[in-house]
Amino acid sequence: MLKFMRRNAQAPWVRATFVAIVLVFIFWGIGAGVGVMGDRSDVVAKVNRDTISPARFRRTVDNLERMYRELYKQNMPPDLLKTLDLRSKAVDQLIRVTLLRQEAERLGLEVGDTELVESIQSVPAFQDGGIFTKERYLAVLRANNLQAGEFEEAQREELLIRKMEDVIGAGVQVSDAELREQYHFDNDKVNLAFARVKAADFTGQVQITDAEVQAYYDAHKEDFRVPERARIEALQYQPSAFEAKVTIDDAAVQAYYDDHREQYDKPEEVQARHILFNLSPAATEAEKSKARQQASEVLAKAKAGEDFAALAKQYSQDEGTKAKGGDLGFFKRGQMTQTFEDAAFALQPGSISELVESPFGIHIIKVEGKHAAETQTLEQVRPQIVDTLKKERAKDLVGEQARSDHDKALQGQSFADIGAASGLALITPPPFGRSDVIAGIGRQAQITDAAFAGTAGDVPDPVESATGSYLFRIVEKLPTRIPDLTEIRGDVEAAYRKNKSQELAKAKAESLIAPLKEQNDLAKVAGASGLTLDETGGFTRAGAYVPKLGSQPDLKKLAFQLTKEHPVVAGVYDASGDSVLVALKDTEPADDAKFEEQKSSLRQQTIERRRGMVSDQFVNYLKTKARIEINQDFLVADGGPLPRRRR
Repeated sequence: MLKFMRRNAQAPWVRATFVAIVLVFIFWGIGAGVGVMGDRSDVVAKVNRDTISPARFRRTVDNLERMYRELYKQNMPPDLLKTLDLRSKAVDQLIRVTLLRQEAERLGLEVGDTELVESIQSVPAFQDGGIFTKERYLAVLRANNLQAGEFEEAQREELLIRKMEDVIGAGVQVSDAELREQYHFDNDKVNLAFARVKAADFTGQVQITDAEVQAYYDAHKEDFRVPERARIEALQYQPSAFEAKVTIDDAAVQAYYDDHREQYDKPEEVQARHILFNLSPAATEAEKSKARQQASEVLAKAKAGEDFAALAKQYSQDEGTKAKGGDLGFFKRGQMTQTFEDAAFALQPGSISELVESPFGIHIIKVEGKHAAETQTLEQVRPQIVDTLKKERAKDLVGEQARSDHDKALQGQSFADIGAASGLALITPPPFGRSDVIAGIGRQAQITDAAFAGTAGDVPDPVESATGSYLFRIVEKLPTRIPDLTEIRGDVEAAYRKNKSQELAKAKAESLIAPLKEQNDLAKVAGASGLTLDETGGFTRAGAYVPKLGSQPDLKKLAFQLTKEHPVVAGVYDASGDSVLVALKDTEPADDAKFEEQKSSLRQQTIERRRGMVSDQFVNYLKTKARIEINQDFLVADGGPLPRRRR
């Protein structure tokens, strides 16, 4: 196990485990390094009597960055980390946790050893087949470069903070009336009728003169500015083209199998369906009794032979599986809550459980099938191992070839000759801007960044991508400029015509506002003007988007103030250049029956949200009473390395 973990710290399951563990450290950091200030000055921040050390700050920032990279992988926007300002986030969270820990200690709260052990043993990442093992625990920590002592200290602090937050939020409650009001606010819908005055219908009325075109160009020159562009020539090295050069011997296959043995261990799996009756841990005895009664009635139907999938579609409150007849597919131990898992794995295919309670509510489980645990033999997996090793070694060959050709390019050899020698076609895309897709290559942020950072003639280091490696040379840099009118007259005329068409459409729509106010009937006014009436369909208050009309934050807010007595919006709205007149069609109040079904979960969500707000307010209060000093040098996000502790 340990040998495997050390050799394969980037394997998928290790990366997934890392995400689970790193969450402990993102806001807490490592417990070590918070102590009495004394005469030391190499600190990130001082919070009352405690200090936040550079080591803890650095670890927190690094873990935040690693988590974001793990979540986004190849799709992470290039400027995301800079935008997030991880250093400031890390300091804010470390100050928060220090204040809460200090307050917890002041109140005499503590975390016992038994409580700490139980919390660690419950982490799925440290379990094999749902059972905690010390070997797995230590192996996972080693794979993520963590010591058991520092992880346990951080875990103890996290538990202490949770206790403190439980104390802070203990008095938070929410009444049924408040829940119902919030439920309706979130789920009530409005359907609007609208008449669109299309700008395109006025295009033929627009007359263009040379003087108007010149005037429009002079007033909108920046609209026609051509951004800075770069032109490159490139060679693409695809691993698939190198696989034929790779030979894999039996020893390599055996070594790979030995090092990755765990991934060929197939644990016991069970395929199950379930019917869920939602029940919050905070539910009253009356709510629990009602849910159990309903569940018992459905269980009786299932055991009497009624179709289980049909019952799930009719009665289950698990919106994620209800439409699929409650089908959860195959799952192994450690993926479900303990009580659910114990019941499912104890059943034989075709059998149905009694009522099973979990933190989510009450379940009825039917097992459809089982797969016994097994280990695939080397011969069974040899083809996929050979294929994996070929791909890995082909990537190595790609890197070697790209680096070798990079050296040749730096020595003055032309890309055409380099490509011919390597059997690669020269890619010569037209000039592109910073936000453009590079023709023949695609969107490659590293190539774009390097192209705009360098100068003509530069040959940046090879760039690795999901489709292979690229070697490229910057052929020329084209500065931003505003073209002369003679170069872009057609574009200017088109823009002028579009602008005038939109103005005419708006004028037409505005001329209809007076009769619309007078008659209070959009259908009648639209019909008299030859306009077609359409409907948005029902939408809620969430977001700014209005169906068929696009982003309309002002209209969306106003829509929920319209009534049958006053249905008309006395104004014109722009929708993709067209002008729109709007009125209330109908309203759709939220379903109160569904509110009753969801009330328990809504109450829990609302309480958790309010507890978070109360916790934030309490921390802000603690900040006003605390002495907090921050070393601003640690917050400078200049792209350089984080400051290191002096030795």
